[in-house]
Amino acid sequence: MTQQSTRRQQLIALILSGVFPGLGQFYNRQPGKGVAFLAVGVVLSWLLGRAVPTDSLMLIQPEASLIVPLGVLLIVWLWSLIDAWRVAGR
Repeated sequence: MTQQSTRRQQLIALILSGVFPGLGQFYNRQPGKGVAFLAVGVVLSWLLGRAVPTDSLMLIQPEASLIVPLGVLLIVWLWSLIDAWRVAGR
């Protein structure tokens, strides 16, 4: 495999994982990891949707019910991005 095609595969995997965690893993032919990242991403996104207050003034001082799932989702998303990039480069 040439370096150019490896970079292209890494970029595609990175973009897919950037759209939603797990999609880059599916592209890299890792369905187990893909399902795991996707499931965690869906659950955390659902929790965030439930935790967002209807009153926008409440966002000035967000509660832990909003901050914790958001922080965990960001960590999972970054982990998915890095994993997709590294595996596509092999």
